[in-house]
Amino acid sequence: MRITLLAAGAFLLAACTSEPEAAPSQVPAAPTTVEQPAGTGPNCANANSSVVGKALNLRLQGQRESVDKAVTTCNYVGAGMPVEVRFTTNATAATFAKGRPEKARAIEGLFDEAYESSAGGSETAQHTVAARKGKTQIEVMSPAGVEPSKKLITDLFGRI
Repeated sequence: MRITLLAAGAFLLAACTSEPEAAPSQVPAAPTTVEQPAGTGPNCANANSSVVGKALNLRLQGQRESVDKAVTTCNYVGAGMPVEVRFTTNATAATFAKGRPEKARAIEGLFDEAYESSAGGSETAQHTVAARKGKTQIEVMSPAGVEPSKKLITDLFGRI
């Protein structure tokens, strides 16, 4: 019994006095939610919750950014219904047409091409407005309506 206690005490003493392991020398990779400074292209820093909330007249409290190849998606918290801004780079007329819902209506005079569509009832309506300018497409999905979404898209194209 005495030998067991001495062995356990020596083990604990060694554990307390051993040198700590060196910290890893590799810096962890940056997450995809890195905030980028405004003006560096299509990203959620250009479409932060304050900019989006003001344009859509919604009270938004924050956003989450996810990046998947050529698509950057900004999801917002606080409107009661989903609010999303999606930037697509390398967009073409063909890819824009392919992503357009069947019942969407064209919006004349909003950049190279644009459409709007709505889904849901009067109290649960979700509006989608998308516009393409050159190789960049911006899509806004929110309960706010078509006109505020068009205003937001115009503002966002001016920021990127």
